[in-house]
Amino acid sequence: MILMNTTPVILFLAALALLQSAGQPQPGKRAPRLGFVQAKDGTPIVDTDVFDEAKYVEESGSDSSAAKAKRAAHEATLTREFMDGFKQARECDGVIFMGKGDQKPDFELQIMVDSHDTPGQKPVWAWVLRDLRSNKLMPVGNDDSGPQAAKNICLAVRKAIG
Repeated sequence: MILMNTTPVILFLAALALLQSAGQPQPGKRAPRLGFVQAKDGTPIVDTDVFDEAKYVEESGSDSSAAKAKRAAHEATLTREFMDGFKQARECDGVIFMGKGDQKPDFELQIMVDSHDTPGQKPVWAWVLRDLRSNKLMPVGNDDSGPQAAKNICLAVRKAIG
């Protein structure tokens, strides 16, 4: 009788332990490391609308400093949106996001965001992921938001590491 009363408790504790360890790397395996592409003149998240605007102003010979400042502000906001999504996504538990100057990541990421501030248009977060361990370009993704992109990028990284 005591065994029957403790069985549900034991099963519950086992399930809880399994759920807590699901996002952690397996013993003996190193956690996958993800980082933004390191480009000399580029940014890891590109706002394509403002990028096009800045290029147009630059090519017309006008002062492009205001357009460049607008682009930098938009891209900083988009980067925060993505990183907040990365921190909150359960799928990203156990994936290490590396900053500039850290060791070389396993996966490199570039994100282009289109129409995020265009009235009446749906934003598109297009991302490209490269497996640096094998120097292979992985399938690209298109999402509606930074948090959704973060989730799907982490799922792609997890799928790649098996």
